[in-house]
Parts: sequence; structure tokens; C-alpha cells
Amino acid sequence: MNLKENLEKYLSKEEIDNLFDSFANKEQKGLFLNTNKMSKETLLSLFPNLKPHPVVPNGFLFDKDEYQLGNNIYHELGCYYIQDPSAMLVSYFLPIKEGMRVLDMCAAPGGKTIQASLKMKDKGILVANDLSKARAITLLSNIERLGLGNVMVTSLDFSKIYKDYLNTFDVIILDAPCSGSGMFRKSEEMKKDWSMEKVIKNSFIQKDLILVAYSMLKEGGTLIYSTCSYSYEEDEEVVSYLLDNTDAELVNIPHFNGEYRHNSMPQTVHLFPSLFSGEGQYIALIKKPGELTISKDVSKNISRKVISKGGETICENYLSNSDRFLKLSELSLRPGLFISTSIKDKIIPTHHYSHYVKDAKNIIDLDEKDIKKYILGESLSNIIKDNGYYFVSYKGIILGVAHLVNNQLKNLYPKGLRKRLY
Repeated sequence: MNLKENLEKYLSKEEIDNLFDSFANKEQKGLFLNTNKMSKETLLSLFPNLKPHPVVPNGFLFDKDEYQLGNNIYHELGCYYIQDPSAMLVSYFLPIKEGMRVLDMCAAPGGKTIQASLKMKDKGILVANDLSKARAITLLSNIERLGLGNVMVTSLDFSKIYKDYLNTFDVIILDAPCSGSGMFRKSEEMKKDWSMEKVIKNSFIQKDLILVAYSMLKEGGTLIYSTCSYSYEEDEEVVSYLLDNTDAELVNIPHFNGEYRHNSMPQTVHLFPSLFSGEGQYIALIKKPGELTISKDVSKNISRKVISKGGETICENYLSNSDRFLKLSELSLRPGLFISTSIKDKIIPTHHYSHYVKDAKNIIDLDEKDIKKYILGESLSNIIKDNGYYFVSYKGIILGVAHLVNNQLKNLYPKGLRKRLY
């Protein structure tokens, strides 16, 4: 069975033809603004041809041939996250409040986590997980770049540990692994890799994951389920499975222009590139009956000791809202905000903290030429200040850390992030 035949389960021939015709159109790029670092007015003064997202207030659409926003100083500064316009809707529809406990089960590369964390205004705790460690490291890099302080990053299989976290989270995001047909316009590899066997296999996995997610949800809590698949078996069928096996209730997603709803489950929505400026997405909003009580977690300083390649003991210092999650914190790649490392009597602020901190005093502001050298990993000379560790900024936005020794600025920008900007 090919995809067209598979879609006949819920779409008409005309709808299928329109969808497949849209695969030939140019991909629509989007970005989500980090309002902790930049205002809308400043963003639009820099990139005046951005178009507002049709639904999401801090979302924008852009033409990748006009703006190369992934190879830009402001991207490195963490002022925005490049994200598919359809994917932006997932976290947008979540009723997230300050102080909540949130779990993003399949979080990489991080767009939904970033939106959720910004909604939380650095209060509460967001556990951002991805089973793949390589993907979790990419997620971690994006968390650092955006300067988020309330996110714990893990790479765990929650299907094996969920019983330790029953009725724990106020909100859970399950952007489930899927067959990827919603990415056909974007990726030739997805087209080649698609099969009906893959759809069925993923459907079984998704049904297990959605039950696991629901069991970890508090009474009165909200679960959002999403995929980038067009297949009914990975979308409505998975949600129906949850409804049939638990007391879960569907919440109607607010209507917006460009949506598609099937009459078998009209509370949930599909996004098709033939109708909406973005890639394929399915979204269902689910509530557990009862009254939600938001827990009060306390921030704690956490230290970890590691041994460097040279044999030195390094103490890593974190701030984490992990009062309820001490065991999870021990298993995490990052328990919270990574503030500094301590080596003997030296305290060195981290790259993560440099993107988080707002009112630092020891700042060296560089011009465009020198900031590009810094991002490339070069040292800078003739900096007339006292020796010590400094934050490096561009137009008042902090980018990283450097060590000034005898007017020479030694570059501490992470090696894996160094690049040439044009």
C-alpha cells in the first residue's frame, strides 16, 4: 500500500491530490522569537520582510532565499529558534503556567521545549527528554543557546521508569516518533523511507507511549499528542486507543484558518501544506479528569564532580528546580542551569550561563568584525581591561565567555559551535 492509498481511509481524492501537489511547492521556513533576548520591534527592524505567523504571536515566516537566518549572529545569540510554522502550534495550544512541572517526552531538537519554557517564565521545571543521546545533545545545545534556566535534559526510556513518576506532571508533550510523511515536502529521504509497515510499527509504539504519558499526568493535567504523519493509524487511531483504555477526555483545539478536521474526531486537527503555511502535523489535546493542583518546587544548587582529561577534578555547579526529581537529576545530562565550573580556586562561568544571565557587570562588548572572529574561535588582542573572566556580548546581548590575560582575550566559545559567519 502506498501513501495515497493509505490516506483514502479519511481523505477524498481531491484532498489527497491537493496535498500531493503541495509537495512540489517551496518549503515555508519559520522562526520563534526568544523575547527574553529581543523584542518584536527589534527583530522586524533587522529583518523587515518577516511575516507574522497566522496563529502564534511570537512566530514569524521567512523566505530562506532572502534571509539565511541559521547562519546569522542573532541566531548564535539565541534571539530566535528556527522552527516549522506547523510545529509551533503544538506548544502554543498548551495551557502552560508559571511554576508547573512539564515533561517533553520526545523533545529533540527542542522547538516545543523552548516555547513551553518561555511560557513558564523560568518558573517550575521542564524535563526535556530524548531517547537518542545524540539527539539529546543537540537538544541541550539549543537549550543553552536560547538561555533557558528551568530545563532538565535527559536521555531516558520513560517506558521503563514511568512507574516512578505516576501522576507527577501538570503538562506532558508527546511529539511521538512517526513515519514522517508530514515531512515529504522537506525531505526526499523521508519519501524513500516511508512504508505501510513503518506506519503500523510506529502505531504500536505510539499507543504504548501515549498510555505511558497519560499515566504520568496529574489529575486535571493536560497531554498534547502530535506527529508529523498524515496516516490515520498514527493519529486518530492512537488517540482513540487512549480514550478506549483510560478515562482521558479530548479538549477541542480552537479553530484557526488552514486547519483540517476529520469528522471522526473533530476536536483534533491536521495541518496540510496544501492548506497551511507549514509542513504536515497532527495535534490532539487531552485532559485527565479532576482538579489540577500545581506543586511548589524549590530551586537548589547542585554540584557534580568530573575528572578532566588532564586528571584534574572539576566541580560543575548547577541551579535546578529538581526538588521532586533528585533521582532523575542524577540520571540527567543536565539537571538545570549550568552556572559555572570550579577548578581549584578558579570559578569559570559557563557558556550556558552566559546566554541566561541578564545583568552581568564584567562584559566586553564587541563590534561585528570581532564578534565573528570570536564565533570562529579566534583570540582577540589589545583589550585594555583587568585580567579575569568576562562575558562577551554583541549590541548588549551576551554570547559567551572569554579569559582576558595581559590584554589578550582567550576564546572559550565551545569548539563544537565555532563557525564562520558571512
